[in-house]
Amino acid sequence: MKLAILNRKSAAVIGTAAALLSVAAYGPAAHVGATVRASASSGADLTLGWAEPPDTLNPATTGNRDVGPIDVNIFDTLVWDTPQLAPTPDLATKWTISPDGKTYTFTLRHGVKFQDGTPFNAAAVVSNIGYITAKTTQSTISLALLGPCLTAKAISTYTVTLSCTTAYAPLLTQLGEPYMGIQSPTAITKYGKGLGNHPVGTGPFEFVSYVPNQSVVLKRNPAYEWAPPAVKTNGPSKIAKLTFDVITNSQSRVGSLQSGQTQLIQETPGIYYKSLASQYTPMAVGITGMGIFAPINTQAWPTNDLAVRQAILYSVNKTAVIKLADDGAFPVDNTPLQKGTPGYDASIENMYPYDPAKADKLLSADGWKKVAGIWTKGGRQLALKLTGVSTVPEYPLLAQAIQSSLAANGMKASVVQEAVPAWLATNAAGQMSLTPLQYIATDPDALHLWFLPKQYYNWSKFTNSQLTGLIQKGQITSGAGRLAIYDQAQKIIMQQAVEMPIHENEDLLLLSKSLRGVSYSGGGFEYFYTASIS
Repeated sequence: MKLAILNRKSAAVIGTAAALLSVAAYGPAAHVGATVRASASSGADLTLGWAEPPDTLNPATTGNRDVGPIDVNIFDTLVWDTPQLAPTPDLATKWTISPDGKTYTFTLRHGVKFQDGTPFNAAAVVSNIGYITAKTTQSTISLALLGPCLTAKAISTYTVTLSCTTAYAPLLTQLGEPYMGIQSPTAITKYGKGLGNHPVGTGPFEFVSYVPNQSVVLKRNPAYEWAPPAVKTNGPSKIAKLTFDVITNSQSRVGSLQSGQTQLIQETPGIYYKSLASQYTPMAVGITGMGIFAPINTQAWPTNDLAVRQAILYSVNKTAVIKLADDGAFPVDNTPLQKGTPGYDASIENMYPYDPAKADKLLSADGWKKVAGIWTKGGRQLALKLTGVSTVPEYPLLAQAIQSSLAANGMKASVVQEAVPAWLATNAAGQMSLTPLQYIATDPDALHLWFLPKQYYNWSKFTNSQLTGLIQKGQITSGAGRLAIYDQAQKIIMQQAVEMPIHENEDLLLLSKSLRGVSYSGGGFEYFYTASIS
């Protein structure tokens, strides 16, 4: 499952506006177009105010979005996704795809070593794929990212193939997500189930310590000489020590920045992001995928009625919802794949404008009548259950704001807050009307996890043969015409009103003005290798 991307700051899967690169992402403008060698001098320590404790640092088993930016600094991947979601060389220097789309052949970089001294080669890649696909690993995001490409074979010391049972167009870009970080085979064998507390990669930072619910500490990898060419920097990082200081309370995170305890905070509440923008460097990190949205249950009453689902979409004033929940800090989203994500379809942006009068007409034509101000049919009120993750403040706030919008148009709605395990169980069982969440992705194939039959995240319980066929066709189609398939798929999703897009997904950062060069890998994962402190 792709939980890390799923919930906004909690377990939300797999799972990645297009990941934006700050103006200073690669350092001064003079660095663009030329590889700059990072200094190996003593450097500075960087402390980050992090919103959520890791569930594990094992990229193959994590279910947490906020682990992605930690792991992208520990592990390298076969390919490096640019902020524009272009797969470029990383641990693989080049690749070819067979004519039938079922075999990917990678030529690997020479001279790379894991942080424990183990050499990186084709055998290491085979070991990683075997580890991810083993049932005992219980992989989440990384297994889903591989799709049908589950077999790796070493052709030579530095050549490896990935074989797929069917063509799978999303593979290259998805190999660049941090959940596909290549781990030391020695560490995999040595630590077993404890691997998440002993992460060993080839990346620019090495693991030092993890104190549960308190901090993750990394140090500079002094041997790092194989940075992705796209970041235009090489050599050891200018940052000597990287501390992810877990501060779950948003006001406390803001306070840590103001006191100088941290030099960067993430997931800044909208009201602080706007009010403190002049004192710090604001950076809105676009997170590609499906944005912040709410799947709508199509099997439980009353949202099993198409007219009700469509009326809900017309009744919710998204601008007011975002203002109430986030001080208006995020752009409205109206499409299943948000702007900046491959497959985004601008033609459906205005399919459901805020129009309570149209909602009224739909419900009236469907036999609903207002009784004491509440829409009623057959003696039953139009009553909805909204669920929200109790440990992620934004979700209950969004649910309550949506509740207010619905109430203004005669729809009763209750908000139930649950911890992640209960929230997952409730939604998977179809015991909700809708629930706000996020889903991060680097490819439009993200739709398959939410709308194909028998998928864990098909919380809308929606099955449509035409939609299924389009999504499956998109998985095996490459080149021109692929994105048009997803345009058609999204039109069906919106026509059937099986989800409510809410707002674009962004991580709102505030940085000390002395901190420069923070960049991102594709999908929106903060990358501190390129950073420096003046």
